[in-house]
Amino acid sequence: MSLPTYESTVKGPNKLTFVAPYLGRSSLLAASLVCKEWYSIFAAQLWSDPIKLAADTRNPFANTYLFFTNSSAFPVFPRKCVLTLDFRPLKALERRFPQDHANFSQVTTPKYIFRCVPFFENVRFLIIDNTGRFDYDTQQPVETIESDENNKLLLFSSACIPQLDYKLFVSTPILYNVMYLDLSNTSNTQAWNSLLSFHSLNNLRILKLCGLRLTDQSFPFDALHTSLRLWSLDLRLNSLTDQTIDFLLEKCFAPMAPVPAIAPDSDEILYEDPPTYDLRDETDPTYPSYNLSVPVRPDKTDSFISYMKRHADFSSPSSLVLPERDPLRKSTGLTHLYLSSNRFTSKGIHKLLSSTNRLQVLDVGTVKSNPNVDYQLPHTTSFAQPNTAPLLDRQTGDRIEDLRIHHSVVSCIPTIAQGRLEMGYTPQHLHKAEKFGDLEFQSAAFSPLSNYRLSSLTLTDIPLRSTGPTISRLITFLRLCAKQEATLLSASTSGPRKTRHSPRLLPGLRKLRLEFIHGRSGMDEVGPSVSGDQDADEFQAQSQGDFSFFADEKMQTSPISRRSSIWGTGSGKSSLAEVVETKDVCEELKIFRQREQPKWGGSLELVVPSRR
Repeated sequence: MSLPTYESTVKGPNKLTFVAPYLGRSSLLAASLVCKEWYSIFAAQLWSDPIKLAADTRNPFANTYLFFTNSSAFPVFPRKCVLTLDFRPLKALERRFPQDHANFSQVTTPKYIFRCVPFFENVRFLIIDNTGRFDYDTQQPVETIESDENNKLLLFSSACIPQLDYKLFVSTPILYNVMYLDLSNTSNTQAWNSLLSFHSLNNLRILKLCGLRLTDQSFPFDALHTSLRLWSLDLRLNSLTDQTIDFLLEKCFAPMAPVPAIAPDSDEILYEDPPTYDLRDETDPTYPSYNLSVPVRPDKTDSFISYMKRHADFSSPSSLVLPERDPLRKSTGLTHLYLSSNRFTSKGIHKLLSSTNRLQVLDVGTVKSNPNVDYQLPHTTSFAQPNTAPLLDRQTGDRIEDLRIHHSVVSCIPTIAQGRLEMGYTPQHLHKAEKFGDLEFQSAAFSPLSNYRLSSLTLTDIPLRSTGPTISRLITFLRLCAKQEATLLSASTSGPRKTRHSPRLLPGLRKLRLEFIHGRSGMDEVGPSVSGDQDADEFQAQSQGDFSFFADEKMQTSPISRRSSIWGTGSGKSSLAEVVETKDVCEELKIFRQREQPKWGGSLELVVPSRR
């Protein structure tokens, strides 16, 4: 990146460049006609995202078709101004303009789009999510084109295209310098494995591979040998196991950062980087750059594009659009990792958290508990993340700021289900599940007072009903959040005078998201019919309980007794004794928030799924 000239440094940036992004289509058209200087600024903004402007017209699909049809005849300056081709606004209008879409539906197919992209040599961001519902002709052999080092595409997103043909990419050098690649929810796992191995992807920083049915055997290991350049990896909705975690720890993470010696009760736990002293020479050239701390970097489509437009120099080659010291270019290893909806176990997640302290954003969701723990009940599956809270403390050097994990980290209560968790938790075992956490709650529950760096926490699969412990522990956690907030407020008002050399206070927990899960109801509670005959099902249910020659037949035929004998692990009397009144967790939390004093000032979100 060349240094700026003296004239440009003295003159400074044109203030109109800061105004242009906030103007509408008609205002940009009018402003570009004022003079040549205004034309170079406002016309560039007008052409930077043409699909977005076409979506605001009365015939969006027809106008898009005309735009691409006439693109080869456009002057050089407008074509060079096209930076973004985002087809998401156009896809959202298919039901609103059905006739227009029916006449010009080819403009939202990948084959047509790839044929038109070469007309715009400066395109940096290409988003074709959810396009191409039709198969395209791939019978003819495709000529392979050599990779072009001057290709300028930085972001390519093709999520949710079930029939996407990977040969389109092999025949086009479009991925050579890409930094952001999203191939989520597309088909043909083996084909993508070959594609990722075909391209070197030397500039790749963000990779999303959700919903590809990946297994440990089909995982694209070659694409992840990036010498720690890759810092965001999304593997949600696959079939990966703990074996993949071992590979990630070996190849994709930088060595653990030095753990600062911070006393639990000292004020140092409140600050971002409290002053420390060591014998290392700061000018030592052998000190690895990945030991330098970096802020949380954007890894979503819109936030990544916004960041690049603010900080990148698009006149440079794609591999040099950002300065070498920019956070997005630093080789830090993985700092953002998304693993939910796989086949990981609590043991694998525990190993991940205990083996690295480089993660800043982590989504593990709900995983099965270790089979060796005491959460097991006959014919059920337990989901929990036990003994994980100590790994999230500040004393371990943990740097996670955004975490999504099972609620047992806070409540120490597992979720017990009959079969798949998507069907809901088992109400008959709810009381037993809440009993599991009685002894270990005080020592094993995560407290916000032990980590002021965590700013966003999502707790998954919280039961909608509770006999009491789940509600009380969530309320206790909210009270600790209020106490953390008061501590930070006191430190900001009574601490040392703020200067540019003073350490920065950590934000504390500002967002708490609670994701609930329904309990199984109706016939799901008693299980499916065995023979389709009511008398046979009743006899089968009675045979599950203890046998006695003196049992009361009327008592055995009651619905409550049948369900207790099916789901209970002991005698019928002990099962009936465990039928405890439950409360609505959401309602109890709402009542507590209305009466809470002092009230936690963070954002509390309750996510309740609708029944199917």
